[in-house]
Amino acid sequence: MVSESLAAPYLPAGPLPSADIVLYVDFDGVLQHQAVMWHRKRGIYMSPIEAPGRLLFEWAHHLEAAISEFPAVSLVLSSSWCVKPGYGKALRHLPEPLRSRFIGGTFHRRHHGADEWILQSFRAAPRWKQILADVERRKPRVWLALDDDVADWPDHLRANLVACDGATGLSDPLVLADLKEKLAVTSIPGAARAVPSGLREDDPK
Repeated sequence: MVSESLAAPYLPAGPLPSADIVLYVDFDGVLQHQAVMWHRKRGIYMSPIEAPGRLLFEWAHHLEAAISEFPAVSLVLSSSWCVKPGYGKALRHLPEPLRSRFIGGTFHRRHHGADEWILQSFRAAPRWKQILADVERRKPRVWLALDDDVADWPDHLRANLVACDGATGLSDPLVLADLKEKLAVTSIPGAARAVPSGLREDDPK
């Protein structure tokens, strides 16, 4: 595991694009069933055993429709897809209106470099730490995370999380309603600022 003393083990060399409101988006278990496979010849495909009849990115239109009401919201890819196949290739799977809303990923070789230790540090960090490290760098006013990897999320960050079931993702009406509700709240002028450091607002600095 990554040492707790390494606050940002994969810190990129320069500043990252930011936005007023950032929504961190996972792919597997959110825009599609979680049972996604990779083969060096076949590429990326849906497991016919674990998810028969399911398609890649079959729920992407739900996200596209949800954020269409909130033009100030920008997206950041928060997924293993940042590493394989990589940020640029990952976005090619999305429709253009959705793809154009992305401003970056929690890991991008262009910013983080190709050092294997940096890559392993990123992979070893739990999802919420990957996101929080990116929040610290981009410093959005407000941020949310749309993810099915919800293990060990700190209680004080749960309000930022829209949790999905990996088998249903955004096809679940309750999850979609939760996303829209939280987007509506964050889009209100004067909404509470994100806490970039990950500290609770009442924690000593």
